[in-house]
Amino acid sequence: MLMSVCIPTYGQTRQLKRTLDSLLGQDLQDVEIVIRDDNSDAETEKMVAAYRGKLPIRYFRLRKEGVDRAFMFLSREAEGNFVWWFGDDVFCPGAIGNVMKVLMTHPTIDFMYINSTDLSGAEYSVQICGSRMVKDRNEMLAQLKDQLGFCSAMLFKREILLTGMDRAEQFIGTSWVTLFLSLNALVVGRTFYLLDGKNFLSDPKPPGETRWYDSFEVHGINYSIVARQFEEFFDRKILKRVLAYKFGRSWRAVVVERAQGFTTGFACASPKMVKMAKLYWNYPEFYLASILMLMPRPILRLCYALYKRT
Repeated sequence: MLMSVCIPTYGQTRQLKRTLDSLLGQDLQDVEIVIRDDNSDAETEKMVAAYRGKLPIRYFRLRKEGVDRAFMFLSREAEGNFVWWFGDDVFCPGAIGNVMKVLMTHPTIDFMYINSTDLSGAEYSVQICGSRMVKDRNEMLAQLKDQLGFCSAMLFKREILLTGMDRAEQFIGTSWVTLFLSLNALVVGRTFYLLDGKNFLSDPKPPGETRWYDSFEVHGINYSIVARQFEEFFDRKILKRVLAYKFGRSWRAVVVERAQGFTTGFACASPKMVKMAKLYWNYPEFYLASILMLMPRPILRLCYALYKRT
């Protein structure tokens, strides 16, 4: 088996069906699809059963343990030499064949980033400017910025992926075991590849969308905590720029959603100001972010309305 496509799912029967539909007609020779289903009922299991005989599926239905453990379980269960994590996204026609061609041409690849767009096809996740080998881990980090850890875009040599499993245990519950294992692969591995093009499509995340996690804690705090575990292995200036970029996007999302009156999405809970201060006190944007995030909503809405007029 050359490649395992590993898909965790929980309460997303419709989205998983869409993903499986997008695999029909793909070249799946030497490919397996490994699904972990954490649903308490059999709805997803019944749906997956309809694809047996059409797709090379191995299916596990287990009790809910969270997305972090789900990815770790699937990575261990995978039988392919390479593991492609995948979320509730849609494969583009020929995507599997494109990836397999790269793996057969460059069998020494340890880690690959697979580019994508949103469902409209208009906006790429990363501006890669052509598929290519990457010289080292610092170039990979600088290129991907906050997209490192985006599960559907991550492909690993399985033996490299498994080297980080024991240490990843401490970050279960952060929603960023994927980030830890991706950074670990860049540290342990030597050969990295960027695959450009429209390989899969992702749902956009609209402002105020209700989510199963605290958005700011996950993106503004946990991301930084996990990434800082690797400070000694990367150029610190590059890592700091990446964390500043991620922090900037996160706190701006909080401010804009609150100004628009949302109480879900990034604006679903009070910002974790103490945690934020410990991580970002020496980042210039921290002080502006603190003022705006603590500003009463009516004043924030007024400021935002004035800003939009200019």
